[in-house]
Amino acid sequence: MKINKIDKIVLLLICISLSIGLVTIYQRIGIEKQYKTAEIVLDYNEMANLAEYSGENLSWWLENFKEFGAQSVAIQEETINLLIESGYSLKAEIVSQLIKSYNWEKNYNEKIIDKIKNGEIKKSAGIITTKDKDIFDYINAGLNERYTSEFYDNYSFGDEYYIVLHGTMDDNYYGDNERTVNAEYKGVVEKRPIVDSRVFNIGIGYDDRKITLAKNAGLDVILRPINYPENNEKLADAYKAANEKYGLIPRLYILHGKEILGFPENEINLIEYINENNIASVLIESSNQREHIEQEGLNKLVEKSNYSALRAFTMWDYIRYRYKYYNYSGAEEIENTMFRAIVERNIRVIYFKPFYVGESGTRYLTDLDEYERTFTSFNERLSEHNIKLGRAEAIKEFHIGNKRISIMCFGITLAAVLLFIKMFKIKSKYAFLLYVFALPGALVPYVMRNIAEKGFSLLAAIAFSGLAIVFFISSINQIFNSKKIYSNGYLILKSIFILLVSVAISLIGAVFVDATLADVKYFLEMDIFRGVKLAQIVPLGVFVIAYIVYFINDSEDNLKSIFNFITKILNKDIKVYYVILAGILGIVGYIYISRTGHETNLQPSNIEMIFRNLMENVLLARPRTKEFLIAFPALFAGVFAANKKSEFFTFIFMLASAIGTSSVINTFSHLRTPIYLSFTRTIIGVFFGIMMGCIIILIFNVLCALNMKIRERLK
Repeated sequence: MKINKIDKIVLLLICISLSIGLVTIYQRIGIEKQYKTAEIVLDYNEMANLAEYSGENLSWWLENFKEFGAQSVAIQEETINLLIESGYSLKAEIVSQLIKSYNWEKNYNEKIIDKIKNGEIKKSAGIITTKDKDIFDYINAGLNERYTSEFYDNYSFGDEYYIVLHGTMDDNYYGDNERTVNAEYKGVVEKRPIVDSRVFNIGIGYDDRKITLAKNAGLDVILRPINYPENNEKLADAYKAANEKYGLIPRLYILHGKEILGFPENEINLIEYINENNIASVLIESSNQREHIEQEGLNKLVEKSNYSALRAFTMWDYIRYRYKYYNYSGAEEIENTMFRAIVERNIRVIYFKPFYVGESGTRYLTDLDEYERTFTSFNERLSEHNIKLGRAEAIKEFHIGNKRISIMCFGITLAAVLLFIKMFKIKSKYAFLLYVFALPGALVPYVMRNIAEKGFSLLAAIAFSGLAIVFFISSINQIFNSKKIYSNGYLILKSIFILLVSVAISLIGAVFVDATLADVKYFLEMDIFRGVKLAQIVPLGVFVIAYIVYFINDSEDNLKSIFNFITKILNKDIKVYYVILAGILGIVGYIYISRTGHETNLQPSNIEMIFRNLMENVLLARPRTKEFLIAFPALFAGVFAANKKSEFFTFIFMLASAIGTSSVINTFSHLRTPIYLSFTRTIIGVFFGIMMGCIIILIFNVLCALNMKIRERLK
């Protein structure tokens, strides 16, 4: 790839722009260094289930988990349903379902019956019945503190107590559709049965005994209040009063349910309380490990609290079933999952639930020694990354201004134009005009900031991956066109040089991507880099064009050369092995793209996961398989094939190596991952890739010599 005077000026300007990116990356690393404490939050209800299943008391379990490293326990508000499940003498029924029961009136006081029949108590209401005055008073006190008087009524008739919750039809919870058919099995009617109501799942207070038990175990208590959208003016004040009542210093706000307290119209009370007490809002990662579960009002809360937030990993059931998984003897894979969440995905809260044993059901693992082994190993592995268990803190707020991003967009624009010029070998007199016309792109951040962030980061990923591809194609092309036959030692050194320069170019692209998207909203994954797949696909198109221009060009007009090549391919007689090869490449391409990210069901095989886990336990960072096992060694193989003047194998190996340039940038495109880890992963991948590449050249040399001997004997 020839460099002229204009190119040198452009490269200098790109370096100046790059320096701003490096400063930004340095600032981000400074933030990441301060963010080194992760917290284990125990789910109280799940721990209580574990205790009941094991036969040991809950205090014993909580105290042991405190010794293992747990810092706090989350206790949700009590609800009518929870009280019933806990064994309290209560009955809760939805009026619309109640009145369908034969002779239902015999179970209710006449005054309640009259109110139902005359419509004073509507069909959407919920009725709670009890003969326990203490629980009646407890529920009433909780309702009075949290909701307005229009929402509920209470009645006492001797030793019978009633509470009516005036819910709406929207509060109904439905089961699966029930289909009624006739004798000919033709559908007659289809309906959804009402199975529960939201009014039986609203917060009514906290259980003093639960909070005392957690405190006595030495654990912090995190209250999880519940929002009720239809009546929420007092909920934030009730949350504040509960923390004060129990002497709690709130640090984390973990939502229970689908909305923040006060949503949709009274969030301001919660926001003010969060800001006054520096409480960190917790964003719970979704089950596919991408962004967060949808909770209404949470993003607004985080933004209004100056991004005082952190990310949490909740142990989904499919994770909890990974006991004796991947041929492990215990809970090692569950440990791996928690470890990756903290180290690789910027998680700082593990919402812990006990492990399951067996393939289904809710059989809890009750082996204390296995929990101790898991947490001991977990702590040791975290310490290698300078992370410890304790009280988690919110991430520091970080943003970059329009001036800074504009300078980086300027450098990205120049790089994209440079790629276009080198890819098509455009003459200098036209190149200058292309640079001039592209410069206004630097002004985009001042007009459309959000588009500039995402658009130019994608452009950077494509441009620098493409430049790396053009570089190694032109370098290998020189070997292919040379009349010399080089020694294996020279080929190895040349391959190492080409690989290192190609990776360096890709790393520059990674700097631009990470610096352009250097914002706390990306660190928290409230927003993500959405061009991952496109940044993987487009460089392969760049490869095809660059290959045609550098290897097959038979005209001074490069566009004409590309057109002629495509026409020749389309007019070519199709042989069976062409179809087979195309099919294989198609399958490989599909797997390659599908395995990028977490959007598909195409996941690594068990053997691959066992191999990954092995590397993860031995190395500080696990290198990407497609880099050190495929792309990087393929570059060495491409150099070897070019030296042997094999056009077909040179093309195939270079195509495989093109994956590596975009993969390096893709590693850094996971913005939640710390910079040091992505960089370490890349360096380790390059090291192993070089080792594999050297071995491949030596093996190929032996195979070629063997092939020559066989051919000579067959003559």
